[in-house]
Amino acid sequence: MTSQEILIALTVCIAFAAGALSTFVLIYDTGSSAVSLPQNIYGLPLSEMWTIVADQTGVENVTAVLGEAEIVTADDGSVESLNFDFYGENESRRHWYRVSVGPAGTITWDSHEIDKAPAGEHPFALFSEIERIPYRELVDEGAGLIVSVGALSGDVGYNAGYRPLFALSRGTIAPLERVAFSTDEPWYDIAVFYRTENSPSRKGTHYCTLLTLRDLDRAETVDYRDAEFSIGA
Repeated sequence: MTSQEILIALTVCIAFAAGALSTFVLIYDTGSSAVSLPQNIYGLPLSEMWTIVADQTGVENVTAVLGEAEIVTADDGSVESLNFDFYGENESRRHWYRVSVGPAGTITWDSHEIDKAPAGEHPFALFSEIERIPYRELVDEGAGLIVSVGALSGDVGYNAGYRPLFALSRGTIAPLERVAFSTDEPWYDIAVFYRTENSPSRKGTHYCTLLTLRDLDRAETVDYRDAEFSIGA
């Protein structure tokens, strides 16, 4: 078992008469300039963060598979915590990695060698979609959110009569009426919750679910609420 804790955060605070602007910079030694990662759900560059994580952990990038991810925000959209796990090979050995990003941009991770890794999607592919979710179109501003991402398989159905359901592609969403899966091949459920401070799990109202077009291609049934507003790849 290996364990690493990498502190690569630098906080730059610039004060203005009307308030203060904070930028959180994750610095990694690649010989290039530092990458600025604003810690806010409205424009959180998850794909850039993945590039840093892949570099720091030494995982063979093409072998990486996302397990689960969770983003917790305050009422103003600032990220209080970001946690995810993934699988991948390092020096031809399979590992499970757990990554945490704190509110100040501090990244910590640890890994464990494993015998077998599950099938699934590459973290970059999902993060590049999740980072472009148009939250302002979906939810009320001024509410804390939890975005929970997890892989599922088997026989599962979604119905907009239960909660809002959307297709997601490159920052565009389209309302869905019904989706049904029946496959052993995994897909990823992206669930958005309104945060409840007093809840032990911090998860309050499950507001909506989003599915990427890549995952919808695995579904047996995909019914858009209005076919005119369906989105293509």
